[in-house]
Amino acid sequence: IYRLLVPLNPPPGHAFHLELGTEGERLARNSCLRVELQCLCTRERILGDVLCFLHHPQHELKNQDPNLLDTLCCGSYLDVQKTAKWFQKLVAEAWEAVPQSAWLKLTMLPSTRFCKFNLTKGSNKSLSIELVLGVKQDDSDT
Repeated sequence: IYRLLVPLNPPPGHAFHLELGTEGERLARNSCLRVELQCLCTRERILGDVLCFLHHPQHELKNQDPNLLDTLCCGSYLDVQKTAKWFQKLVAEAWEAVPQSAWLKLTMLPSTRFCKFNLTKGSNKSLSIELVLGVKQDDSDT
């Protein structure tokens, strides 16, 4: 099994804030990742490529990509299961465009916390891969 860490960065207009679990300063399995909207008015004014999620009414935002809170969160917190399913879907869709997909079969495996899949060549060679999604804590390497 190959395990790869895939760091997630919040998209423009969003920020991640780690809320530690009951074990205090140590990262705990029950830590939560709060997602907050950030003002994009300056970027909207200068570049004009996005609308600010905070300062535009919902009906003006309907033609823009949905914000992260609508797609991958439950309330204001990143949902691990929704995020894993979303990422698995992205991997499966991207695999269609990879030249190796003609001779390597991609099989997604059930998982609620990771993106797990097998790559199989013919009937006898298989490779298991787990993509572990993570975020940086503040400016550290954690």
